[in-house]
Amino acid sequence: MRYKSPVIVVHGGAGSWRITDQERAKNTIKEALVRGFEEFKRGSAIEAVVEAIYTMEESGVFDAGKGSVKNSMGYIEMDAGIMIGNTLQAGGIMGLREGSAIKRALEILKQGRHVLMIDNSKVMHSTSGSVISGDTVGAVALDNEGNLVAGTSTGGISGKLPGRVGDSPIPGAGYYATTNVAVSSTGIGEIILKILPAKEVDILVSMGFSIEDSLRSVINKVTKIFGKDNIGMIGLDRYGNASAYYNTKGMARGVMSSEEVKVFVFEGEI
Repeated sequence: MRYKSPVIVVHGGAGSWRITDQERAKNTIKEALVRGFEEFKRGSAIEAVVEAIYTMEESGVFDAGKGSVKNSMGYIEMDAGIMIGNTLQAGGIMGLREGSAIKRALEILKQGRHVLMIDNSKVMHSTSGSVISGDTVGAVALDNEGNLVAGTSTGGISGKLPGRVGDSPIPGAGYYATTNVAVSSTGIGEIILKILPAKEVDILVSMGFSIEDSLRSVINKVTKIFGKDNIGMIGLDRYGNASAYYNTKGMARGVMSSEEVKVFVFEGEI
């Protein structure tokens, strides 16, 4: 569906959401949308994306930030990435053990020296929050200046080996933004890293396909190769067309513009 800018779209992960999780997930998604949208009054799409993701990190509802799951050694390692479409600036953090992964990724982007960094702290006592069924979180936004931004943050997978990195901090995989489109992915990182779906969506949109058809085509490709229950994506193009698609039971997601707010966990189209 097409919206007038500014517009923000967020997700709280694709997976097998329980019925009892819906209300809490919806409330958190709505709060992230509202707080992210408020940033359009003071800044641009990048502030909107960071605030929306930070809200979800702090909620403890999803597998990101305070809700991050523990690895096999009993501590958390968070990954995140963010990208600005009109400049192709990107920043990603891997294995962060405390703090906000999306804000650390933003710092790396602003420093401009590198794109990807690993956490060099020695903190081993981080604790995980209470994840209800959520997954990776992400957001994409379009501001009044036509800037597109995409970001993604995660705590990874429960029981992962220390040092494991998924798709979330990798441009083209967990997130991607150009002058044409902004995309955030969620699902099984080992699969997403092999397909680079966010980049594939950008390619299709640049060829003239709609954001809706592009998301559907890429996820159907993943399903054909790897089966179901492994990926979900949100996308936003430069005209304000927003969409989401997934091959799992559900995906917590929502969109906000000056016209309306929509939030879904199961059925429903952005």
